[in-house]
Amino acid sequence: MKRSIASAALLIAACTFAATTFAAAPPPPSPELAARIASAADRVAGIDHQANRLADYDELRNLQQVYGYYFDKALWDQVIDLFTDDAQLEVGAQGRFIGKASIRKYLLGLTGGKQGLAEGQLNNHFQLSPVITLSNDGQSARARWRLMLEDGQLGVQGNWGAGIYENEYVKQDGVWKIHRLHLSVKFYAPYEAGWTRATPQLNARYGKSTAKPDQPNKSPMPGWPVAFEAKMHYGNPARDNYRLAPQDAARAGENAAQTVADLEAQVRALELKLQRLRATEDVERLENTYGYYADKSQQDAISALFAENSTLEILGRGVFIGRERVYEYMRRLGVPTDDTLFNHMQLQPVVTISPDGNSAQIRARLLVMFGRKNEGAQWGDGVYENTFVKENGVWKYQSLAGYQTFYTTYEEGWGKRSLPMMSYFPGYPPDLPQSVKYGPYPEVFVPPFHYRNPVSGK
Repeated sequence: MKRSIASAALLIAACTFAATTFAAAPPPPSPELAARIASAADRVAGIDHQANRLADYDELRNLQQVYGYYFDKALWDQVIDLFTDDAQLEVGAQGRFIGKASIRKYLLGLTGGKQGLAEGQLNNHFQLSPVITLSNDGQSARARWRLMLEDGQLGVQGNWGAGIYENEYVKQDGVWKIHRLHLSVKFYAPYEAGWTRATPQLNARYGKSTAKPDQPNKSPMPGWPVAFEAKMHYGNPARDNYRLAPQDAARAGENAAQTVADLEAQVRALELKLQRLRATEDVERLENTYGYYADKSQQDAISALFAENSTLEILGRGVFIGRERVYEYMRRLGVPTDDTLFNHMQLQPVVTISPDGNSAQIRARLLVMFGRKNEGAQWGDGVYENTFVKENGVWKYQSLAGYQTFYTTYEEGWGKRSLPMMSYFPGYPPDLPQSVKYGPYPEVFVPPFHYRNPVSGK
């Protein structure tokens, strides 16, 4: 389901209708005016219903992507809090675990009964490509996601992996939770050999816990090279006339506006709701735009994305203050040349908008592919925790903080080598030293979260 700009246009139309038609109407309204207020209230309720579905979509997307960040670091208590009490978990061929207590045993059984990773462990779980379908009543949902994983033990082995989630969610007391997590493992193979050497035996290694399942898998889930596709919860969206919401519009009900003042208050609340929904889209677009500019070291374009008094801190090189210093930093990265690759992919955004809709925060994953032809190549991973503000009505970066997870050579991979933290540019010291002292993989470091657990609030 994608954000509907049409709903925004409809809201604006309703706002204009309410403001211009009823502003001068004296109370109490005449029967004719009361009927018109009731009709407008129904339109407002219908728009509000659509806006709530868009907000649900954003909350569900955040929920699953937060799950991925917690899973990265084996923060099992935080992961468990995202599930309903009667949840089910089914990962690959490892069987079904039913209820929070059983799921907890499964997760702890992945890390020797302990919370968190041990030094030298990597456990990156990318949550990608959501297809989210809300129920008509907005109280349950299903979603399909891609999993891409990088895990391993430095000095022992690194692994690639991929899979498909088909998950179910429910809303309890206004909060979305995971009700059923079902992961079909596509492949799980050593980095050196790659996925073309995947076998059923190698695939079965993924997700193996010391905990015993409550039930066996309902059906076999063979991985690649067997031709198997996890059943899709949705039909073809074009052929099946896929819609954002049911055709029947919501009615105003007992909260319907009775006066012009009531109607104007509802319109103002909807304007703020729309502003916050648009902000989610805008800041994610800004984050993605930064990645495309960084690909090509477009220094002028990058610096224009930053507010005048912004800050930049990337990969241990210290803090640079102000737009001009951001520009100078970017110049040190050089310009694109033939035979050079410098891809900066921005993935898995968790977006939080302030109550007034004028500031925002985002956690995003960085995947880097760097190389020079016939010289060498590198993989790189990181996590951004960025803040945004509106400057003269335009969204811009207030701060960009990029934390290094690892850099490694393409030939060796993360199972055999991890490069140290980046160093200062020669002759170009930062304005402030590194704000958070940490070391990249193989050290265990959890980049600070700008958000609390969306279910427990912890």
